[in-house]
Amino acid sequence: MIVHDPPPQVIPTRRWPPLRLDHLWAVVALSSIAALISMTPTVPNDFWWHLRAGAVTATEGLPTTNRFAWALPAETPYIYQSWLAEWLFYQIYQLGGLQLVVFTRNLMGSLAYAMVAWEARRRCGSWPLGGLAAVAAALMTLNNFTTRTQNWSWLPFMATLLILGRYTAGKLPPHWLAALPLIMLLWVNLHGAFIMGLLLAGAYAVGESLSRILRQPQALPWARIWPLWMATAALPIAMLANPLGTGIFGYLANMLQDAPSQQLVVEWQSPTPRHLAGAAFYLSVLAMLVAFAYARRRPSLTDLILVCGLSWQAFLGARYVVWFGMAVMPIVAQAMAPPLGQGSKQQRIGNSKANLSITLLLLLMVASLQPWFKPLLPLPSAYQALFTPLPGAPQLFSNETPVAAVTQLHKEPCTGPIFNEMGYGSYMAWALYPQARHYIDPRVELFPLTLWQEYVVVSSGHGVEAFLERHQVACVLLDQVEQAGLAQAMRTLPGWQLSFASSRSELWRRVGQ
Repeated sequence: MIVHDPPPQVIPTRRWPPLRLDHLWAVVALSSIAALISMTPTVPNDFWWHLRAGAVTATEGLPTTNRFAWALPAETPYIYQSWLAEWLFYQIYQLGGLQLVVFTRNLMGSLAYAMVAWEARRRCGSWPLGGLAAVAAALMTLNNFTTRTQNWSWLPFMATLLILGRYTAGKLPPHWLAALPLIMLLWVNLHGAFIMGLLLAGAYAVGESLSRILRQPQALPWARIWPLWMATAALPIAMLANPLGTGIFGYLANMLQDAPSQQLVVEWQSPTPRHLAGAAFYLSVLAMLVAFAYARRRPSLTDLILVCGLSWQAFLGARYVVWFGMAVMPIVAQAMAPPLGQGSKQQRIGNSKANLSITLLLLLMVASLQPWFKPLLPLPSAYQALFTPLPGAPQLFSNETPVAAVTQLHKEPCTGPIFNEMGYGSYMAWALYPQARHYIDPRVELFPLTLWQEYVVVSSGHGVEAFLERHQVACVLLDQVEQAGLAQAMRTLPGWQLSFASSRSELWRRVGQ
């Protein structure tokens, strides 16, 4: 008997699925967002003093007092709640300089809006709609793309939202909810927006419970609702893992109250359609109302609770619009999608190689805009003029950063108190401390309202001479745009001379200093 060898077994080669045309739309959207974030200048207000606080934490331990500003005693208590984000920024700075710090901002923002697109696609089943939702969310938060500690809240917020959304959709088992308090252990030390994690979890727990009680279609069984409540209850316990302990709740209550001094800061005020980000927000709200009115897939009770809560926050303050965009735009995308089972199952592949080539070109474009390569590009002179020529970090920080003027103060130190523009105080904390201290900085909750009111009056050019004499100010570092009245007043004061001027900054010294 002749025995024949069996035919050789053919092992199928694993191949990547083709890059479809609908994928390409999402890639275009996300690449555009990544490019937008990478092109956004970092303003001084909320970056430099955080970086200095991170340096102090790394070298001396967590600070608990004012330290940087002479307008209040150095021992005035102050809570550095974002200590971990500050420390991380400083460690990244030590590792790769300011370029790596800004790149970290770019990376976190790009990943966060990719998660927005992913969540929108999960809800609506369409990558083009997912990309559109991410673009809408990004446009309404243009004023939040500067490098700041809030950047560290983007990913925890989206991770919490994705876990809750996939769990209530039946895509994750209950043990995944244990990740929520683990996320909170980090988040509570990164930024004050950690409270959003509790609000998200609470909204899902309440919404799903009401859906069950009202016997809504596709309501979760109680066996899957109770783990939601357990995870929500674990979050306040996880919040205790911070240097303040239970004091974190008092800090949070103080920050969330309508303090008079907060009304002097634009981001604490309601968004206005007179600015691009505010206009995008109001247009998104109108689009949301239209989408819900003609929704082919109605939002659930949980969705409505999320929309109402986050809308309320966003209308109260521009700083909350970022969370509205990230969470609500995927819900709007779902409302715009066809009902389940009625969408076309045929998806256009197009030319997969062409799609891949376009994707690679877009990724190359985003890579070329990163801090190490962007200065090499022939970008328009008007764009380059937005930045200050900071040595070793070109085209990263806005021209509101008083680099040249502070350099002059290093060469010729001021022998007495310095009065400064608020945002300048942030850079001065980084560049001059501890050799010199500034008058005021963006820590709005540190300084009393009376001090802010006096600062506004002097900046407008009123009572300048009396103020400078009363505090024996030796130098004035002003911003010609933000403090035009003060700039005009300084030219009329006897005994003062202009020692430095740039296109934005002026440094005045008392004669004899």
